[in-house]
Amino acid sequence: MTRRGWHNCQPVDLHRLARAWFVGARRIELQKLAVELGISRATAYRWAGSAEQLVGEVLASLIDDTFSRIVDRTESEGSERVLEVVESGMRAAHAFQPLRLFLKNNPQLGLKLVASKHGPVQARTIDNLTALISEEIDKGHMTLPVEPSTMAYALTRIIESFLYADLITGQPADPESAVEILHLLLHPHHTTSTSKR
Repeated sequence: MTRRGWHNCQPVDLHRLARAWFVGARRIELQKLAVELGISRATAYRWAGSAEQLVGEVLASLIDDTFSRIVDRTESEGSERVLEVVESGMRAAHAFQPLRLFLKNNPQLGLKLVASKHGPVQARTIDNLTALISEEIDKGHMTLPVEPSTMAYALTRIIESFLYADLITGQPADPESAVEILHLLLHPHHTTSTSKR
């Protein structure tokens, strides 16, 4: 990336560069980002808050973009649409090597950012799912015995528990078991098996 001067550099440039570094499996350090952008270290900290906050925002932006792409290409309706979006998103996260590498190298920080109320990823995931569920309910494609936000929270916590099991319990990540439970929540009167998937 061409180094830019402080007079024509904006906070969005810092975010974009940090995101590119994350996707490239490069460690995000504010001082090095500042040098690359041609801004002062103080400016970088003023814009980002901290490296931890910046990583969190990068992860949240990746969640938003992935979620939007999956929703746009999912043509089913109702609970089936929600399930397809959730399952596809979970599998995408599991297969995203920059994320897996980051979690491996920074387990405590990573877990805080992706599966805690103290990080932005959990809240963003719940918000996205709440909007999707609410949309399907408003269209008359599904009904729920609980509020959309409650279901979105439950789905998110199940995803976290199995997707990041290696960090939480020391057991291998198990997306397939998560899919089984997600099916039970969204299709409580049907049985399913991931063996055919």
